Amino acid sequence: MIWVWILLGLAALLIGAVSFYGASEISGIPYLAVPYTPKDFGLACEEVSFQSHDGLKLLGWFLPAPTPSSQTIFVLHGLGSNAGDMLLNALALARTGKWNLFFVNFRGHGGSEGHLTSLGPLELKDFESALDFIKKSKPDQTRRLAVYGHSLGASVAIVGAARHPELEGVAAESPFARTRTTISYFATTFYGIPEFPFMYLAIFLAQIHLRTWLWGFGPINEIGKLSPRPLLIIHAERDQRMPLADTMALMAAAGEPKELWVVPGAGHGEPWIVAKDEFERRLVNFFNGVFK
Repeated sequence: MIWVWILLGLAALLIGAVSFYGASEISGIPYLAVPYTPKDFGLACEEVSFQSHDGLKLLGWFLPAPTPSSQTIFVLHGLGSNAGDMLLNALALARTGKWNLFFVNFRGHGGSEGHLTSLGPLELKDFESALDFIKKSKPDQTRRLAVYGHSLGASVAIVGAARHPELEGVAAESPFARTRTTISYFATTFYGIPEFPFMYLAIFLAQIHLRTWLWGFGPINEIGKLSPRPLLIIHAERDQRMPLADTMALMAAAGEPKELWVVPGAGHGEPWIVAKDEFERRLVNFFNGVFK
């Protein structure tokens, strides 16, 4: 009988250790150094800072249009990335000269304070803080608003726009449908860790550490609220990080008008590389339609 208890104890220790490791991976931020700045591309830039809902100092870049514009597009990066990484993706938007761009660095990214990620809910609050800040500080340049996001930023863009009707259009590149299922997908695909019981406990521990609720963040639950505002989803055909199934589910849940472009042969973050001209054309045309 004692061996049964020993085995149960060892199993509990194993589950606890793996789940604790999983929780640290869920809330940890992979580091990606991206040295690009707007000055590298000859773009005028104002470095700004604002406060998150929980007191963190967040950083961003406001790129004014060459001639005064009342239209501003938010640009939101992915996990482990930063505003500098999004410059290449959004360069075509800047070079139209039509729109102001506001690049936001989420907590723990690009010099913003913080060292943890919530994979959605806290980053949504960061976006909402940025939205409130820029509307108050630049009212004449933010009479009309839209948003473009990549990966984590794409998912935040969808939920943020669903909750803030002043955002007139959303371009989402490689979004996920739910935080919970994305965590489980990463665990099984990249680490070989079963969802049950490990990820359930890991998510529970991560929520305690982050002091926020991860289970409830799901763009698929809110994407229908975007209609009748326009939606563009761009997805990489060979994306191993954000499965195409998530995008197809999001498209099915979204109302009209909506547009999907799956980029052949591209991996995660590669559509602008693999199909640069078409990527830029579609992105610019989409926001031309938003602000027509």
